[in-house]
Amino acid sequence: MKFLNRYTLLPVLAVNLWAAAPTANELILPEVIFPDLEVILKKAAQQSPQMLSQALTLEIAEEGRISARSSLLPSLGANISINRSQDTNEYVYNALNSSLNRYTTTTTPYSVSMSQPIYHWGALRNSARIGEIYASIAQGQYRNGYRQLAQSLRASYQALIVQKIAVKRAAANLEYYQKQLAVNEAGFAKQTIADAQVVNSRLAVEAAQIDAERAQFNFDLAKKSLARLAGSPVLENEMIPDGVPSLTYNEAAFNQLLAGFLAQKELPTIEALTARRNLEIANLNYANARTRLRPKIGAVAGISQSVQHNLYGTIDTYSLTSRYVGISAGWSIFDGFASGAAQRSALATRRQQEAAYKELTDQLAQSAQTQVKLINFYARSMSMADRALVASAENLKHQQAEFARGNIAEAALSLAQISLYDAQMGTYSVRNEYLRQMGEFLGLIVEDPVLNNLTDK
Repeated sequence: MKFLNRYTLLPVLAVNLWAAAPTANELILPEVIFPDLEVILKKAAQQSPQMLSQALTLEIAEEGRISARSSLLPSLGANISINRSQDTNEYVYNALNSSLNRYTTTTTPYSVSMSQPIYHWGALRNSARIGEIYASIAQGQYRNGYRQLAQSLRASYQALIVQKIAVKRAAANLEYYQKQLAVNEAGFAKQTIADAQVVNSRLAVEAAQIDAERAQFNFDLAKKSLARLAGSPVLENEMIPDGVPSLTYNEAAFNQLLAGFLAQKELPTIEALTARRNLEIANLNYANARTRLRPKIGAVAGISQSVQHNLYGTIDTYSLTSRYVGISAGWSIFDGFASGAAQRSALATRRQQEAAYKELTDQLAQSAQTQVKLINFYARSMSMADRALVASAENLKHQQAEFARGNIAEAALSLAQISLYDAQMGTYSVRNEYLRQMGEFLGLIVEDPVLNNLTDK
């Protein structure tokens, strides 16, 4: 009884352990932070140019599957023709006596036949299976294509946040140099500063003007690029967030997800799955190559009729109708050693696929571990950038208080504001990189929730 009680608790323990394991849905992804990005990702699954092209590729693969399966099904054919010919009959009774008769006949033959393969040593079934495998590979590539598109959209959307701040920073920088130029020109008018200083100030304003125009141009170009990639309208500036909120790093969650991924006997990635299916195709091709010199059996049934009018130049009509059913067999006995070469080639291809699959699994395992390590590096850099951002924000508040008291000039306040913009751009860039690397890791281990946006195909 103790034995039964102890082992009846195992399912409960397993459920508790599974519930304690982290899931990808518990991690904060960009679309969770920015609801507008979630809308873009969902619409892109249906209307982006890339996914529309992928859908056509999926349709082509499905039609290929149907075509490959057709060899297992019966085939039906029919033909009919109308022929008019001139026939000559000659009867020779002896060397000196013969008769010759020429006449025109009209024939209308037709036939209907049906054939069905019966036994081809599994070659036809293998070919149909290969078509199904290619269709499943296309479905995997379709999903992987959307995941890669989602990653690009995430990165592009988050980059707009930094570029929006870059536009503000460039405008503030231009304003700062314009004010400095006004001060220098006033000083030059009073002959308190040299002409060279005014020239340098004007050049600084011109350079700042170019930087501001370039920042605005790059910002507008990035918005159009995102719209083209997603197949959606260009975003208005108000729809782009002003910043990226602070993020929390859970090292244990990533380590547990990594451990679960590495513990699987067969890695579930699209690359590994495609490699396994290619290996299955190689096995089927090898099996088919071994059947090339074996006899093939099929069934045939049909009806044919031949009708001749004006037979022998008379008004008589001759008709022959044949209904038949039977078993047919074909055997290629010698094909010039082509079958042996096909078998050796298929076997070599299979061994090549096996070696490639082993190398791929080792590479994927290493990539997953590397990405978790990179996430840790970005998290540490993000912590440093967060502290720098807090320091810049506090410095701006201090400078604002000092300016209100009249202790500092406006230029110092402008520099503090520009410094805050720089800190924001640096911090948000690091946060974006952390989110991007997290998306890459979840995509690698096939845990990216963005795939839920796809409908089953």
